[in-house]
Amino acid sequence: MVSGLLAVLGFAGGVLTSKFELSKRKVPISVHAPLLFLLLCFVTGMIMIATGQKVMLPDVVFGPSYIIAFIIMICVAVAWNVFYYQALSKENIQEFDLIIVTEPLVTIALAGVYLSSERNPTVLLLALIAAIALIFAHMRHHKVRIDRYAKELIVAVFLMGVEVLIIKYLLGAFSPISLYFWRTLFVFGALYAMYRPDFKKVALRDFTIIFIDALFGVLQMVARYYGYNIGGVVVTTLALLLGPVIVEVYSLSVMKEKVSSKSVLAFVVVCLCVLISIFLGFHK
Repeated sequence: MVSGLLAVLGFAGGVLTSKFELSKRKVPISVHAPLLFLLLCFVTGMIMIATGQKVMLPDVVFGPSYIIAFIIMICVAVAWNVFYYQALSKENIQEFDLIIVTEPLVTIALAGVYLSSERNPTVLLLALIAAIALIFAHMRHHKVRIDRYAKELIVAVFLMGVEVLIIKYLLGAFSPISLYFWRTLFVFGALYAMYRPDFKKVALRDFTIIFIDALFGVLQMVARYYGYNIGGVVVTTLALLLGPVIVEVYSLSVMKEKVSSKSVLAFVVVCLCVLISIFLGFHK
């Protein structure tokens, strides 16, 4: 649970930083995505070196099953990131928040079905209740318009959940930080080949913002990987549901935005689910 809470801080910081970067600074997605992954890889590599870890693939990874799983993970990660950023870059997708907030529910459901170690009925129920509460808070009265980009985002959400299952398997061979390093390196290579960005044109201020975004990203993802490895996918995802809650609190207290009664209800439900899980001892 501790790893999940650290991941929440990284999530909230990353979301708020990305919002400023993409909406205020107008950094193109074709530059943002490859540079972000390059910096994610760089920061993770520096942490590994500073902590005395070797930046090399473990021998066990060269077994056929791990090689196949690793290749599939990279393909899935590249695919959902491309779909995600394409959808994010389209301002006319009003249903973006509603679709993306279903990701924890998809992850929890897939973990409950395919991972026998994740079938604790109590914590699974708490996670499902919290995830559904967040979805309820994001529902609007208008009809959901499923255009091309919305369909791609739905695919991205499903692929995010699939990738978590693959990551859980690969953590049997990698340390969490090592797996994240190699994942970001290969995803960067694929995104760079696709977009061919010119990093020389990136202003120093924009580079600094993306670097801060990368710091939050490393905190979130490495903590999330440790959470998957130690506490389990469902427990970690339950803790991660606090991320949107923190963003809502920020919007209310700092941005002075109006918050609906449904958001308040979701805030209470998610907090209660997390607190109950901690009280009952479902944290490692």
